[in-house]
Amino acid sequence: MMGFDVTLDQNRRTFLAGLSSLAGLSLTPSGPLRADGLMPMRAIRGFTLGEMTINVIDDGSFSMGVGMFGANVGRAQVGALLDSYGLSNDKAEMPLQVMLIETQGVRVLIDTGMGDVTFHGNEKDNGRLMQSLAVLGLTPDDIDIIVLTHGHPDHVGGLSAQGERLFKNALHMLPDIEFEFWTQDPDRAPAALREMIIECRNHLLPVAHGMRSYSDGDELAPGLFAVAAPGHTHGHFALRLESGGQTLLHLVDTAVHYIANLEQPDWTVGADLNKSLAVETRRRLLSQAAEEQTLVAGYHFPFPGVGMIRPLGDGFRYVPVPLV
Repeated sequence: MMGFDVTLDQNRRTFLAGLSSLAGLSLTPSGPLRADGLMPMRAIRGFTLGEMTINVIDDGSFSMGVGMFGANVGRAQVGALLDSYGLSNDKAEMPLQVMLIETQGVRVLIDTGMGDVTFHGNEKDNGRLMQSLAVLGLTPDDIDIIVLTHGHPDHVGGLSAQGERLFKNALHMLPDIEFEFWTQDPDRAPAALREMIIECRNHLLPVAHGMRSYSDGDELAPGLFAVAAPGHTHGHFALRLESGGQTLLHLVDTAVHYIANLEQPDWTVGADLNKSLAVETRRRLLSQAAEEQTLVAGYHFPFPGVGMIRPLGDGFRYVPVPLV
């Protein structure tokens, strides 16, 4: 471990206030759109894991109805849980945390944020990856590998723009099952997925040349291992980072909401393609993280989205930790 002093506050509102305080330490006001239409950088948090240097980049956020996080129990029950934490019982904010890893001289991006994608019902509040890289003294040409955990547009939207590949020197990695599903002919896809597939195709097809697949257990970069986590999508992956005897399990979208999906892991998520398998995967990885007392990261957890998993009744609780 990294010498963290982790305590579990049993009072929900105190816990949430502490979480907001922690996240606020590195927030920079986002401001309006720049003259070129791009969103300015908002927040970056850097830390080390063994010999790895990791920067978590806040790409922005979007919101969705809270019923998404309990499709099998109903909006009212999910809203009541979130209300007990002082959160909205109507809309939930979904942050986007892109991770930049430097390991043995190799620069790796885990997913690319939303880029120019904006979901229905949302104002544009995302697409900060490029400006954040510039703040770190990097250009897109400095990225060596892009690991795509699955094909959803909030993870692949930053790959390309106007049909042009943005990371021209990077090896792009995505499981074949994901690429094939999210670039299928939208006219042959289920009606509920057609708009999303069109968006995914627009960003994945420009980087198709040289795309490399990967499988469970593969080492994708030094100390970065693929962990099969199906259910959210058919080929969704988590990632395990190992360096200098330290470990971090990136859950990605195994748990989408940091409260609802942990306290009630059997509640199904509306966006999960295979809901029963997603529940099985969620319980497996959360149990593993709690038993091993390893660090975890969540793509949609509150910035910077790194903490620990603790048992809580029949479920779990996410505890943020200070990063040093």
